[in-house]
Amino acid sequence: MKLERLIVSDLHLVTGSREGELNPLEDFFHDDRFAELLAHYDEEAGSDRELELILNGDIFDLLKVRIGGVWPTEITDELATEKLRLCLDGHPRFVSALARFMRSPGRRITYLPGNHDLDMWFPGPQELFRRYVAPGDAADRVRFITASDTYYLPEGIQIRHGHQLERIHRVDYRAMTRERRDGQIVLDLPWGSLWILEVMNPLKLMRSHIDRIQPLGRFLVGSFLFDTSFVLRFLWLSTVYFLRHRVFTLRAWRKRLAAIPKLLREEIMSLGEGYDDAAARELNRVRGAHTLVVGHSHAPRFMQLSSGKILVNTGTWVKMINLDLRYLGQDSGLTYALIDYTDEGKPRTRLMRWNGAQSPWQVIPYAD
Repeated sequence: MKLERLIVSDLHLVTGSREGELNPLEDFFHDDRFAELLAHYDEEAGSDRELELILNGDIFDLLKVRIGGVWPTEITDELATEKLRLCLDGHPRFVSALARFMRSPGRRITYLPGNHDLDMWFPGPQELFRRYVAPGDAADRVRFITASDTYYLPEGIQIRHGHQLERIHRVDYRAMTRERRDGQIVLDLPWGSLWILEVMNPLKLMRSHIDRIQPLGRFLVGSFLFDTSFVLRFLWLSTVYFLRHRVFTLRAWRKRLAAIPKLLREEIMSLGEGYDDAAARELNRVRGAHTLVVGHSHAPRFMQLSSGKILVNTGTWVKMINLDLRYLGQDSGLTYALIDYTDEGKPRTRLMRWNGAQSPWQVIPYAD
């Protein structure tokens, strides 16, 4: 039986939004479009082809979900499960689309957690996800990739969310949790996640577009002229956070001062810059792989390297604004990757954009 694979990433579902009510933390407004996408490929495949949906990280933005009015920095299995439940309940059409997709025995889902949904590493959220979208026997056709950041396909294709390519978001898959003094097991979050929780989330309540503009550094330079107080607040909070979590964690003053240039170069100055080059280097380094599919950067790409290998970035379904002159005004939305196979079994990977059915109207869910 023939097989097709759909790969999406960086949908960033939070807790949903109601018409007339602004939720500055919610960035996903394409539940109906996503349902159209799945229904189209499900009908096209029919009973003659198997179809695998690969959710390649940051499907849910669990970092932006508040519990008791705060963003918890110590995530237990129970907290992770509750955060996911709020997201699933906030996007019923998205959940229904996945559930309809999984009703056919020839359909399956593979989930790779990204840096915004690392909570999916816990068994509680995994079980809840299965209960919502694949109840009963269908649960066996949902798998989670949690032992590493890579889903290896036998045809020389690797799929990664891509957060491991940036130092501030990198995790140790051999030690994903730590034990608190009270014995509770919590996720050992990278400092990039803690920066989002403690700095970016409060600022997003003030300027909901702050994480939807690329590159961030260029946005801050321009905003310094027109939104000076906000940029100064951003720089102050980020600097205090950087010193507290990256510099003053070192015991000796001499080590602290010596570490600052390296940390600035490797973690701050490279943030959001050079991601394509890092992914290309990683692809060229890996033996036995001719194609690498990533997400994370929100920048859709299809690149054939000089080595002949193919790098695909599935982009995002979040509406982004690109200030890079090479991609100025680029429409980054509704992109995904499709892997299908020739009659000889040779894989073909393509970057796609979902156009869907023409809709006569669209709800405007945000003010900016």
